[in-house]
Parts: sequence; structure tokens; C-alpha cells
Amino acid sequence: MSSSSPFTPPASHLTEDEVKRRFVPFLREFYKNRYEPMPNSVAVELDNVSREGWVADGKISFRKSDGAAFVCTYEATSRDNAEEVKYQLNTRYLLWDCAAFGLVCAALVYAFFYQTNFAWLAELRLAGNLGLILGVGLIGFFGWYFIMQGWRKYRYIYAIQQFKQYFADEQWVALAEDVFPAPNDPYLLELRNQCVYHGIGLALVPFDGPIRKLIDPSRLGIFGKDRKMTEWVTRAEWYQAFSQNVGNMAARRPKAPDALTALWNRIYRPIHYLIADPLKRFFRRSPKKQGSEAATAYTRFMSAQGVQKWIASLALLLTTLLCWNVLTISDDRIADLKELQLRKNGKNPEDLYGPQIEEEIIPDDGEPTGVPKQYPIPKNRRLASDEEEENTINLSGDEEEDDESEPAATKPSKTKSATKPKAPAKPVVKSLDGCSILQKTDAGWLVQDNAFQDKSFAEARARLISSKGIECYWAAQECLMPGRQGWLVWIGKPHSSKTAATTAVENHKKAFQRYGIQNGKFWVRAR
Repeated sequence: MSSSSPFTPPASHLTEDEVKRRFVPFLREFYKNRYEPMPNSVAVELDNVSREGWVADGKISFRKSDGAAFVCTYEATSRDNAEEVKYQLNTRYLLWDCAAFGLVCAALVYAFFYQTNFAWLAELRLAGNLGLILGVGLIGFFGWYFIMQGWRKYRYIYAIQQFKQYFADEQWVALAEDVFPAPNDPYLLELRNQCVYHGIGLALVPFDGPIRKLIDPSRLGIFGKDRKMTEWVTRAEWYQAFSQNVGNMAARRPKAPDALTALWNRIYRPIHYLIADPLKRFFRRSPKKQGSEAATAYTRFMSAQGVQKWIASLALLLTTLLCWNVLTISDDRIADLKELQLRKNGKNPEDLYGPQIEEEIIPDDGEPTGVPKQYPIPKNRRLASDEEEENTINLSGDEEEDDESEPAATKPSKTKSATKPKAPAKPVVKSLDGCSILQKTDAGWLVQDNAFQDKSFAEARARLISSKGIECYWAAQECLMPGRQGWLVWIGKPHSSKTAATTAVENHKKAFQRYGIQNGKFWVRAR
């Protein structure tokens, strides 16, 4: 009795063998009208196995009217083995995608900080760098896992994946009508979508009545060039060939183990059987119910992806190289990078030529002017208050006048206008021979002002500081450390102790603020 609906459950269900045999007449009639096979060329075989281990429930082959060979295979599915046409999560594919995405995220974030904030990475040291890489990688891994696991590309169907392993002109999936309970079943909808995408035919085999075709197979063979031909044999022939090779297998039987191997097996096998193997099964168990074939046979084509492995390896290699470069940098280089980061635009404004007006540099005569000079108030510009006069510091560079040695008539009155001060003499830069100063003293602590890679910048910096009456020296870094590149500028003469140098730093800071010298970044360093 025929069913009123294609998905109405019959009184009794079909077995897989019945689906195989009932589907053969349908294929004969289908290809008779489609390709017009040559007479006596049609051959039908059931239960086919390839030498690679692929299984085809049925195979029909013939020669078309033009003499070309044609091969069609099909997969028969009953309610008992419905797992082979129901999708499941391709966990290996998903986990490798998660690992690749997490490592790529870690590599990109680490490369960004490596380029923009290298000194900060170097200060994190080993634990901080590893924590940064691991944290970003885990965020990317779990972000992809929870957001993208519902993506259609991770829906694995065993029958479709098996068809993708070998070449055939056309392929079919024959379903018993009781495999899916309704036409809107999500497993059936996904099966239909994948059959359409891969060009695979889909047909419904009822318990009684004609077979209903749901999807025609693609004539072009979308994946024909990517698959390889295989040699098919029936299951009976395969078992017969296997039994004939028993003698060869016996001849290759391994010899009895020696005493050392036997002792090792006595120790290893109990541990593996009682501890290692149960733990492996516990952590690798399938999300399906225990004992299901889905955990073994139906996941055999769920292989990991090679592209993801390459991407993950390259990202890990890049991150490792950058991390190694960060961890092996010297402390002096870190100090230089920190000093550069504190400057505006990474440049020392005193290294620029010409006066700076609103971020624009106006060319001058080539003299490094840097910050415009802020001339001090001359001493002989008397203040109205005696108290303020006592607190006034002589910043003009003139010699202190002896009021008692001058005649009373020549003394200027406090109410009179101040006389014009004498022009200060051109300061002499005392920093032209810094190496000789270091060689003449045993003091081992310097108050470093700056370091440059260009000699002219170091000389200009020392000249600017000396022009304010502050003792300043410059010399090649090689004077302090053989083989070191660059030029060093320091304030004052070397100090005998670190405490004295630290105390001098505070005085130099006040002097720099008083004279309006910018970027006075001091740090004490040993010779």
C-alpha cells in the first residue's frame, strides 16, 4: 500500500540491503533515458570495496552511446544506519581553525606592540611577554570556538565526505523513507544543501511504490579533477583475496620478543590498559552517546586541515622570533627607547634647526637654536622691595660688584633706572675633550643628559647647555664602553659615589627649569 506522503512512516521499515536492491531498477531506468547505454554494457555490483578502504553500497557501470565509460555509485541508508547521513560537528576541523585564528591574533597583536611600544614589551620580561601572547591567543581561540561553531562548513556528513574521496561520474544517496520523520527535519535540510552543493543526487525509497527523486546529480562533476580513480571489487572478492593472503601474513609474523622487551611489556601494558587508555577515552569521547558507531567508523574522514596547520606554524614562528628579539635586548637600549618615546614625535626639539613656530620649522643660518633663549633679568635692574632683592639670583653671568669699593657718588640709586648690563662673553664649550676628563679621574658616576647617534647633535646639545653657564661635556660612547656606538652628553664632572650623583641631579633639574632648557631627562649611570 502506497503512502500518502513521502515522509509518512510505514508499517515496517526497510533494511539497508532492501534499499540497495530496490534502488537498482530506478537507476537502470534513469540512465536508460538520460545517456542511452550501449546494449549489453550495463553492469551492476553491490557491496563494493576499494583497495583504499572506501565502501560503495552499489555501483552501476556501462558505456554510453559514444563509447565512453560511465560509472555511478550510490550509498543506501536505512533507519538503522541513519548516522551516516546526519551531520555532526567536525571537531578536528573546528579546533584547528580555532588554533590558527588564535595564533594569528597573538602574532598580529604582538607585532603591533613590537612596532609601537617596544620598550614596554621589554620591561614585561619573560613572564609578561608569555602571558600577553597566551592571553591574546586564548581570546582568539575561544572567540572563534563559541562564535563560529554553528558555521555550515563544520557540519560533517559521513556519506558526503566518503563520496569526496574518490572519483565517479555521478553519485547518489538513497534514503529509506523512514530515516527522517518530516520534510523540514534540520538533518534532512542540511543533507539536501550539501548534495546540491557537491552535485550529488538524492532519492527517497518507500516501503512500497515508486522511488521518488528529490535532487538530480550534477552532470559536470564539480570535483572530478580533484579526485582520483579507484579500483572497485565486491565484498566477496575482497574477503576472498584477504583469506588468500593469510599465508603471507603468517610468514611476516613478528618474532618472539627478547627478555628486555618482555620486561618492558610487563610494566607498560598494565599502565596503558588501566590508566592511560581509560583517560584517553574519557577526554576524547564523542559528543554522541557512548557505544555509537559515530565515534569510530563515521568519523574516519574527519581529518585535520593542512592549511590551518601551516598558518598556525607560521604565526607561531613569527611570534617566537619577535619575542626572542624583545627578551635579548640590552638594558641600555631599553633606556634609550624610553627616552625617545617621551619626546614629542620621537625627536629631540633641540636637534632641529631654526626657530619652531606652530610645528613648522623655518630654515635659519644652520645654527641649532632649538628652544628660544629666555634671557635672565640683569642684576642691576633693582627691584622695589629689599626683601625681593635679597632673593634675586644673579643670572646675567656678570661679575659680582663690590659695593663697598665703589665711591658713594657712583652708586646707583634704587629709584633710578637700571644701567645697561655688559654683554656676556661668548661661553666656551668645555666639552670638546670629554675622554681626557674621564681618564684623569677615578670617579665612576655620571649624570647623563642625553645620547645621540650623530656627533653633530651631541656637540650642539652640549653647546646649548654650556651657553647657559652650566658645565657640560660630551664624548664618544666608546670612551665608556669599547665597541659602543653613539655619543654621550653629561652634566658636570664625574662623581665619586652614586649618592652624590643623585643629589646633583636635583640641582641640575632646577637649573634647567630656571634657564628654560627643555627635555632635561637625567639619569645616573656608571662609567
